[in-house]
Amino acid sequence: MIARLRAHFPLDYLCAKFGVSKSGYYAFRATLRSPGPKARRRNELTPRVVQLFTDSGGSAGSRKLVAKLAGRGERVNRKLMLRLMRRSGLMPHQTIRARAAASRRQARAEGRAPDPADLLGRDFTATIPGSRLVGDFTETITAEGKLYTATVIDLASREVIGYACGPKATAKLAINAFARARRAGLVADTALFHTDHGSQYRSQSFARYCRRNKIARSMGANYECWDNAVAESFFSQLKEERLHAQNFATRAQAEAAVRDYIGYYNTWRPHGTLGGITPAAHRATYDAAA
Repeated sequence: MIARLRAHFPLDYLCAKFGVSKSGYYAFRATLRSPGPKARRRNELTPRVVQLFTDSGGSAGSRKLVAKLAGRGERVNRKLMLRLMRRSGLMPHQTIRARAAASRRQARAEGRAPDPADLLGRDFTATIPGSRLVGDFTETITAEGKLYTATVIDLASREVIGYACGPKATAKLAINAFARARRAGLVADTALFHTDHGSQYRSQSFARYCRRNKIARSMGANYECWDNAVAESFFSQLKEERLHAQNFATRAQAEAAVRDYIGYYNTWRPHGTLGGITPAAHRATYDAAA
């Protein structure tokens, strides 16, 4: 629609009318162009890599996958294989165990309870919805007291797939947010969940919940917001676009505003990382192709 009207109206005016950013519009236009040969090859290789990894029972690393493809006449550079695996959220079981063991050794040496290792490494990409997730807490001030919100965000679609609100920032709130995502069927088997070092995520109850449900925990560095930038970015948008413009008399009013914004964010708000489409539309496209 914007492309058709650009001959008659300025782009700034059209973007304002349709509620999209100029960068989002240009990103969406870029998705309409035919992908280059490198992008086409990555798109062709990705489902084959995922299938080989699945056939290995989640144990094959990049070298084995390169060798398997070579045996089928397909030569793939190991660096490319590592990129494809990261984008698809594929991590061999032994790598997860080795990183967790290293974290435990470091924790014992420092005389504290062990935290999960950083399995994300600021790589906020994923190909398979539900496979790589991030979460965090934020607070909203009301006349009745603070309202805390815990979220679970899918890195593949950038959709908020689970959230929970309450008067206290507890481990139970974090569990409720994750349980909501699981009940909706939006969490893949053996998913990776990345957070900061908040006490809720370090608690024994949350650790037990993750073990029972085969969720691999991951944490960034202490006091380093960039290690959980996607979760931080969502809260920044929530506050800037919705919460800061309102004064809440009760927690219930604030929770309704949070709920309303999450629905808007998932189903209406164009996302620049996704080329100008919504998180829900991105997931629907993947589901239709699958």
